[in-house]
Amino acid sequence: MVKEVDHTNSICFSAGLKNYLENKFLVKKNVTSPFFDEIDLEYWRGISTRVSEGKMVFNELKKCYPQLNFPIQLGIEKTEFYKDIVLRGKTVDMNFPFLLHLNDFENITFKVHKSIAGSIPIVTVSNSEDFTTIIQSLLYKNNPNYVPQSMGAMLINGINNWERLTILKNKWLATNTFGNWTEEFTCNVLPNKKLFKDNLIILSIKPYSNVAAKQLGLTEDAWLSYSISIREEHECTHLYTLQKYGIASNNLHDELIADYIGIVKTIGYYNKSWMLHFMGLEEYPKYRKGARLENYILENEFSQDDFKQLIKIIKNAIDNIFIFDETSGKLLSTIDQMCRIDALCETSLEELSSANGASILINNYKAISKRSKI
Repeated sequence: MVKEVDHTNSICFSAGLKNYLENKFLVKKNVTSPFFDEIDLEYWRGISTRVSEGKMVFNELKKCYPQLNFPIQLGIEKTEFYKDIVLRGKTVDMNFPFLLHLNDFENITFKVHKSIAGSIPIVTVSNSEDFTTIIQSLLYKNNPNYVPQSMGAMLINGINNWERLTILKNKWLATNTFGNWTEEFTCNVLPNKKLFKDNLIILSIKPYSNVAAKQLGLTEDAWLSYSISIREEHECTHLYTLQKYGIASNNLHDELIADYIGIVKTIGYYNKSWMLHFMGLEEYPKYRKGARLENYILENEFSQDDFKQLIKIIKNAIDNIFIFDETSGKLLSTIDQMCRIDALCETSLEELSSANGASILINNYKAISKRSKI
C-alpha cells in the first residue's frame, strides 16, 4: 500500500486514511447562499393543523412521499409502477393500498422545528423496526438495505414532495388557464428546487447510539429523554453545516461535531464518557465491535493498521474537544453555538487529534468569535 507522510505530525498515513482525514468543510466553504428557511412554512403548518385535528401523520406523509405506499422489496424501484408514482409523480386519483408494513404507524408524530439553520419538519417514529422500514423506503428506494441498530436518526436532504408540486401546479393553472405547465415547470420550478424538495429529519426513540441506560448509570426514562434531545440537536447541526459549508457527510469529523452540540445542548456540558461510549471506545484502546463508529467508514477499505490509527485519532479528538469545552464554558447563545460549530468544522480531524489539538481548536474558536463579536 502506498504511504504518505504527514510532515506536520510526523505520522505515516495510508493514502486512503489521508483522504478520509481531509477537511471537507474547508474544501466546500462559502459555496452556498446565506441561510434561509428552505421549507414552505404555510404548507407544513397546514399539515400540523391537520394532525392536531386528528389526521394521522403517516397518511399525510404518504401524500408527500408516495414511496411510503410501497413495500420493502429488492429491486422494486425498477418497476414501471414505482417509477410512475415515485419518480414521475403520477399520483392523481391513485388509490394506494396500504402496502408498507409498519408495526405502529398510529404513533408516528410530526412537528416543525425552528433550528439554527432554519425551520425543518421532524418525524418521530416510536417503533424501532418502523424506523428502519421508513429509512429504507425514503433513503434506499424501498430496498431492504442494512440499517445499523446504532443508527437512530437521519437528515434526508432534497427529497421530492409530490403534494407540494401538485399544489403548486394547481395554483399556477388556476391563474394561467391556457398556460403550458410543462414549460413553466422546466423554466421556473425545476431550477428552484426549494419549491418541491424537502429537508426532513427522521428520529427514532431508541437509546442513542444503541448504548443502554445502565452503561451510563442512568435510568431508562432519563436516557430516553436525553437520547431524543441529542438526536434532534445532532441532526440540526448537520443541517447547519449543510447550509453553511455545503456539506453534511457520513464522516467521523461531522459526527464528532454533531454529537458535541447534541450533548452540550442536552445537558449543558460535553460528557466525554458518553462520547466514548457512543463510538465504542469506552475501554480504549479496546474497540467494541458493532459500535456506531463503524457506520462512518463503511465505504472505505481500511486495513487493520488504518483502523487502529483511526481509533486513536478519534479518542484523541474526543479528549481535545473535552478540553475545549471545559475552557470555553457554558454555551452562551445561538451565535456562540454557531461559532463553536464553525471552529470544529474549520479544525480538521487530524488537527483535532494532534498533541496541540485543543489549543488549535480554542484559537480557531476565539478568532471566529471575535469576528462574530460574541
